[in-house]
Amino acid sequence: MDPPVRVACVGASEEWAAIGRDLDERVRLRSVPPEEVGAISGIDCVLCLGSLPAEHAAGWPPTIVLTDDEADARTARAAGVRVIPKEVVRRPETLIAQIGTAAERGAATTRDDLASTVIDTVTDVIYAFDEEGFIHWNDRLAEVTGLDDAELASMHPVDLVSGEDTDRIAALIADCDPDDLPVTTEAELPRPDGRSTPYEFTNSRLDADRRTVVCGIGRDVTEYRRTVWTLERLLETTRELMVAEGRSDVADVTVAAADRVLGLTHTGIHFVDAAGKHLEPVAYTDTVEDSLGTVPALVRGECLAWEVFESGEDGIFEGVHEEAGAHNPETHLRSEMIFPLGSHGVLIIAADSLDAFDDAEVYFAKLLAATATVALDRATHESELEAKNARLEEFVGVVSHDLRNPLNVAEGALSLATETGDLDHLEQVNRSHRRIREIIEGLLVLAREGRAVGETRPVILGTVAEEAWANVETEGATLVIGEDRTVHADRNRLTQLFENAFRNSVEHGPTRGQNPADSGDSGAHDSAAVTVTVEATPDGFAIVDDGPGIPESEREAALEPGYSTDEGTGFGLVIIQNIAEGHGWGLSLACGEAGGLRIEITTDANGAG
Repeated sequence: MDPPVRVACVGASEEWAAIGRDLDERVRLRSVPPEEVGAISGIDCVLCLGSLPAEHAAGWPPTIVLTDDEADARTARAAGVRVIPKEVVRRPETLIAQIGTAAERGAATTRDDLASTVIDTVTDVIYAFDEEGFIHWNDRLAEVTGLDDAELASMHPVDLVSGEDTDRIAALIADCDPDDLPVTTEAELPRPDGRSTPYEFTNSRLDADRRTVVCGIGRDVTEYRRTVWTLERLLETTRELMVAEGRSDVADVTVAAADRVLGLTHTGIHFVDAAGKHLEPVAYTDTVEDSLGTVPALVRGECLAWEVFESGEDGIFEGVHEEAGAHNPETHLRSEMIFPLGSHGVLIIAADSLDAFDDAEVYFAKLLAATATVALDRATHESELEAKNARLEEFVGVVSHDLRNPLNVAEGALSLATETGDLDHLEQVNRSHRRIREIIEGLLVLAREGRAVGETRPVILGTVAEEAWANVETEGATLVIGEDRTVHADRNRLTQLFENAFRNSVEHGPTRGQNPADSGDSGAHDSAAVTVTVEATPDGFAIVDDGPGIPESEREAALEPGYSTDEGTGFGLVIIQNIAEGHGWGLSLACGEAGGLRIEITTDANGAG
């Protein structure tokens, strides 16, 4: 059952009460003062007895005047109001029918007005045309083309597109079939400034009353095309990243893509250093360099980039100069996006204006950062694999060369013992076996530890040096702790560094005359008169002995595996160098004041390690 028609009755309430008694549930009457009609919602129709109230306005619902007075009737008709004889009130069915008709027309008018409003409000172009030209269009078409209604009324849709599209569009329109799916195509719509905007048009054909009408909708695809182009370029970038050699190349490709593909010209990448104290700049756009000059390293705990790196959560800052953790509150930059790159560092993108990044830019930048992180992981893994392969080659070289000598000696001594029965030759076999064991132990240290460094903490150099000294056979040698200091280091690995340095010094002291690049022989030696000094330096520390030293021409080679005498493994300085590099420290060899070897370790500028 249809809901009742809601009627506002203007006039004497007593008369309406009498009329309402003769009507059924299809009509619901409500007596309303004329001044309140325009403010009442939910009214389908207005009935006025006698004359049209002076308060009548265009915003009233459909209105009927019941009157037998000709003057009142003329006034009502002039206002566009329907007039029926007053005697109709005595015929309820007729009155109900008149009320229903008025309400339906009002609802239809409301729907038409609403539909027209909606069509003119949407951002898409909506139109209809026949073989002669446009017959309907929304305001958006006029806005996009800059043409007024009179100009559009004299045109056919084909007239709007450029010459190269004219024939194609005309053919597509001709191919529209009312029984088929809508036809979709793309074309450029001209703009008032002489340029054009790409649109996707979808047309449907309607055949009615021996007339063919094509209805269509056009959607601006500028952003869609830009998105497709960006995704295609990012896919190409992904391919480049997956073949980039090393982390630096990955950073360069990523920054270039942010600049050229995403248009984010103020972009840079920072990698965390080995000590975990700084985010060092490794790649950045020309705009960054022009803006900042020297791009600074970011100190741990003092900026937003570190917060993002340590939390692993993206940071989008629309007023970066007002953020508590801003690296430089005086910066001219106002917006910043910071994305973590796993364990490697951060991608930083900035702009001069507030709220500079839209959702698409944030999404694409995040996608680029995620791809770069995968590429950095791959590059790191490949680098580690190359290092392992290099160590394997080192091991093969040692096994094939260094082990051959003690094996040959052992075989010769064993043969002599067998032939002569002189068991004294077995002592040579024993010494050769000890030598083989020492070489193998050196190999194991390199294989197991490499450059790996655990968590670093503040440690006192002198304390660690004394502990390491106690672990090495140093009978007759002397350890001197000079100016002491605190460094940040993995205590266990720093102890290994000192142990290897001390073995070098003790086993190749003044009375041995051996090459000090060797730490492999752990047997007792005459270490008399050897003095080893551990002392602080302005930018780190040094380990100095008064042994024979290493000639300057051989110092570079001394840091390569296998640099050794017949008594050494050639791993001692290599192990020391690996531990130093694992901490992010520098290592160099020099001549001590007494002519011995000076191993200099550079931690950082203030010596804090």
